[in-house]
Amino acid sequence: MRVLFIDTKPFNPNRYIARAVFEALAADPRVAEAVWAEYADAVPLAQATEFDLLFAFDGEEARNPVIDRLLRLIPRSLVWFTEDPYERGVNLPLARKFDLIFTNDGTSADFYDGRGIHLPLAADPARHRFEIATAAPRYDIFFAGTAWPNRLKFLSALKQHRPDLRCKFVLVTNDALDPHLGDLRDGFSFTPGVSIRDFCRLANAARLTLTLPRKFSTSDADPEAASDTPGPRFFEVALAGSCQIVDAETTKAASGLFEEGTHYLGFRTMEECLAQIDAALADDDRRLTIARAAQAHVAENHLYASRVAAILDRAVALPAKPLPSVEGKPRMLFVTHNIVQHGRFGGAETYLEAIRQHIGAVEPWILVPDTRKPDGRSFLLYDRDLTVRQTIRLARPSHPDLLTHPELEIAFQKLLAEYGFAAVHFNHLLGFVPSLPLVAKAMGARTLYSLHDYYPLCERFNLLGPDGRYCDIENLPEGAWDTSLALTQGVDPDSQARRRRFWRESLSAIDIVLAGSEASARLLHLIYPETERRTRLLLPPINRVEPAVRTEGGPLKVAHLGNFARHKGADAILDAIARCAGQPVEFHIFGRIDPEYQTRLEAHAGPEGGSGVVLHGPFNGGTVPAALAECDIMLFLSTWPETYGITLSEAQAAGLVPIVTDIGAPAERVRDGENGFLVPVGDGKAVADILLSLAAGWGRLDGLRAQLPDVPGIDGYGFVSGLEDIYAGLALKPGAALDTRRLLSLQEFGQFLDSPFWTRRGGLAFLTGGQGIGFLVRRFIVVARTDGVGLALRLARHKLRAILHRMRMA
Repeated sequence: MRVLFIDTKPFNPNRYIARAVFEALAADPRVAEAVWAEYADAVPLAQATEFDLLFAFDGEEARNPVIDRLLRLIPRSLVWFTEDPYERGVNLPLARKFDLIFTNDGTSADFYDGRGIHLPLAADPARHRFEIATAAPRYDIFFAGTAWPNRLKFLSALKQHRPDLRCKFVLVTNDALDPHLGDLRDGFSFTPGVSIRDFCRLANAARLTLTLPRKFSTSDADPEAASDTPGPRFFEVALAGSCQIVDAETTKAASGLFEEGTHYLGFRTMEECLAQIDAALADDDRRLTIARAAQAHVAENHLYASRVAAILDRAVALPAKPLPSVEGKPRMLFVTHNIVQHGRFGGAETYLEAIRQHIGAVEPWILVPDTRKPDGRSFLLYDRDLTVRQTIRLARPSHPDLLTHPELEIAFQKLLAEYGFAAVHFNHLLGFVPSLPLVAKAMGARTLYSLHDYYPLCERFNLLGPDGRYCDIENLPEGAWDTSLALTQGVDPDSQARRRRFWRESLSAIDIVLAGSEASARLLHLIYPETERRTRLLLPPINRVEPAVRTEGGPLKVAHLGNFARHKGADAILDAIARCAGQPVEFHIFGRIDPEYQTRLEAHAGPEGGSGVVLHGPFNGGTVPAALAECDIMLFLSTWPETYGITLSEAQAAGLVPIVTDIGAPAERVRDGENGFLVPVGDGKAVADILLSLAAGWGRLDGLRAQLPDVPGIDGYGFVSGLEDIYAGLALKPGAALDTRRLLSLQEFGQFLDSPFWTRRGGLAFLTGGQGIGFLVRRFIVVARTDGVGLALRLARHKLRAILHRMRMA
């Protein structure tokens, strides 16, 4: 039998008990393999391995989607509740999902529709056993446990009646219990507790150990709920070698497990307790005889090995139930920063639109920030037909400085559970937080990430520094980027390293990284080499327009296709336009123009500019302007290492000869002087020289065209076909809606951060600190002198917006 074991209480203070049970399970000869699971890996483990049995220990906090998913993946299941009767109200509906129900409390067993099996807790030799010493013990009386009010009342009375006893009390409280203690605190000190080994060592060092029941519940329905069965301490103290004095509230069930007077001393009133203490302290031989008998009795009858054996006696006889299945296509959630329909789109948006329109193997849904309310708080869930299925509104905004956002993570987890998404394809995480892949993986969704830019490597996702230049990350010394961010943005020096550490965790939850080029994959592997084996190359889809028949004569027509922006080489293009003024060269600008360039381009396009520029305006996503085919040259002058360059392939398909910058994926597809040209970043003069040379000799242009690739890219159908092949390798299955009554935090998935921010910059502290307003002014002056007032103003606006946003968050 192969068993998946999970402690359902992620922060269980009694985790050692779960460990002892698991070790006993693994040692039983009927168990071929026992696997310990946490909430972060339980579902992936169950998906990867065929387990025969799910063993859910404790039962508390188990009404969550992970446990629900496990019950759908493993054909036999059992739960051992250890908090009855205190959690019985929650446990009863949960128990209906399991095949076998064990409970620590005898009176609770009958509540489980006749299926409840009473199974007390026990002890473990490796953790609890000590040799019984004959030397004089250190303490007369020892007690350790949670400071329930009934216990504090009893201990107060004991101290009052026997003030000379050497007592050792280890009392633990918590936030939920504190309001119920009041004056009972007087005369006691409280601790965070001790390890179980130290607990047993202290019991072994005392003549007598008190065993007191818990007779208290924070439940308003039954505030004096009490178990009829001894808790684990009863067995642990006995195995530790201490003589126990046991309250009658415990002895109701203890008398069926142990023999009073032989294995422990019982009492029913304070007077009886005092008499038992006095008699035991006066007769060491009797006290030691009881301690030895109890230790031997536990070793023979009440170890976790015997409890597990009793569980397996029933579990091995369970028939395997058929696992539930869901009809239809697997549903896939695409997480992205923007969609074509929201406007201001680029390659990442057209990539997703091609999937939405053509994919057949899965049912695509989309989760995207509501860019019409760009405050970081609103998100929209679209189905395939772009019908809004759900709107998420956060109390606190998401922000690029955040690594984790608990409210967003819970909302995301709830979507995955409610709609049964089989997979999550992260098209982009801008606007979200990098913790979401960890949540998706833990929920059992298969995960993909498309590398449209370098956001996993740096907040500046196009790798442009504050001066607007490519940082040359491949040759950047270790730690240099941290230093740059500290100097230019006022962040802690370790911020970038902190961000990358968490992104490394995030990417570990990604099954497949999709890269459009070797160049982009190489940069990803430079920072995250462990992603290399999970990276697949998949060319993005392009749209085609048939090449036009060109005849010699007239001006050389030069095209720029896409957003006309600084990072797309706008400054170099304007420089080339100016240098070609009055020459037989005509520039055709297709697409949206950033506001800072609109007036300058219009000046070149007007009568005073000689009409050397034609502005075609924006075009619809998923199309190529027909007029592009009438051009001769394509300019692709991005200042950053583009991950692919869809417009480059579209221009090649239309018969245009490209001039591209010598970095990134486009430079991989152009052979300088053979089928296009490579120029340095920002070198408008080099571009103009090439254009003027071609305008003077059309024969060379024909030779370059003849060398263009026969198949410069794949269309939407070919792209989606390749993507569906990748999806097929993930063996996706339709998912069912899961229990969402309790959702899990990132900490419960095993991720702990001392701060949700990867950077410590923030609000007023930034404005008044050593790199505050004075630093901003000095930085503005430096940038204005070296790069012009325009860039300085743009950086200042960006910085002030970021500061104001962080102030609102604070």
